[in-house]
Amino acid sequence: MTISKRREFLFLYDVRDANPNGDPDDGNRPRMDNEGFNIITDVRLKRTIRDYWLKSYQGQSGKEVLIRRELHPESGNLLSMENLVLQAMNIDAEKLKDSKAKEYRKEAVLKIAQELTNVFLDVRTFGGAITVKNANYSHTGAVQFAIGRSLNHPNIKSYTITTTFASGEDKGAGTFGEFHGVDYSLIRFHGIACEYTAEQTGFNEDDLKLLYEGMWNGTKLLNTRSKFNHLPRLILTVVSKEKAFQIGDLDRKISMNEKDNINDVSQVKVDITPLINSLKDYSDNIDKVEVLSDGVITYIADGKETSDVKGLLESTGINIESIVLK
Repeated sequence: MTISKRREFLFLYDVRDANPNGDPDDGNRPRMDNEGFNIITDVRLKRTIRDYWLKSYQGQSGKEVLIRRELHPESGNLLSMENLVLQAMNIDAEKLKDSKAKEYRKEAVLKIAQELTNVFLDVRTFGGAITVKNANYSHTGAVQFAIGRSLNHPNIKSYTITTTFASGEDKGAGTFGEFHGVDYSLIRFHGIACEYTAEQTGFNEDDLKLLYEGMWNGTKLLNTRSKFNHLPRLILTVVSKEKAFQIGDLDRKISMNEKDNINDVSQVKVDITPLINSLKDYSDNIDKVEVLSDGVITYIADGKETSDVKGLLESTGINIESIVLK
């Protein structure tokens, strides 16, 4: 069964001494807006989730990942999206090139439209523009995220790095570069899982659990040098009672009173009073709120400070349930 109720996500994670999302147009420095907030694209978050799925589920039926790097076992060349789609759908590339095989082309497009989402978890979840010569097709995903932003004003720190490669006895070749990172950034994302689009792609309750896994565990698995020290802090999901209902802008309903000179999670205090008030205002439209918290960040609501965010949410009178990961 596909999901029948809309979900709104609020996802918080923090970054210390790392680069959450480099800007290639700015020397790969962390992306920043004009007000000094750290920006992270939805593409970066989706990549985090996909990478986790690849490590955990690739090869399992219905849990394949289409947007991935894979080399041809013989040539060593990088396989294109077209290669991966044709292989998964058992479509003959030569027949697609045949201008006389119009019926085969129609069948190929229909197969991609109807069956691709059964195979690829990421297409079922996020959608994708499928580029196959003579059989292009576009899937709109059930889950979409807005651009992420930090709650605080992080400081960017740059370091010169060197690498030396041995080129012979007593010889070496060195290169110099720069590493850019933030000292501390607490990042918020707002997302939607749309029940109407889910009907088209087949996104279901089991896929939703895998999404939570990818967000939480995938963030913890970011262990390259530039992505080290990423930790998930909160997933909060508002589940609607009726189709098409959503509060909207959950990420704008939380804030930090102190935005500057924050360099450790112990200094963080997140005010969720506006979020609590919105949940109370729309309680008749909300089936439940699902929560996963690491219990570290201090939250504030109506003057009360606690790391027990679930306890604060219970004041809304809405059913609050814990998200349990595998």
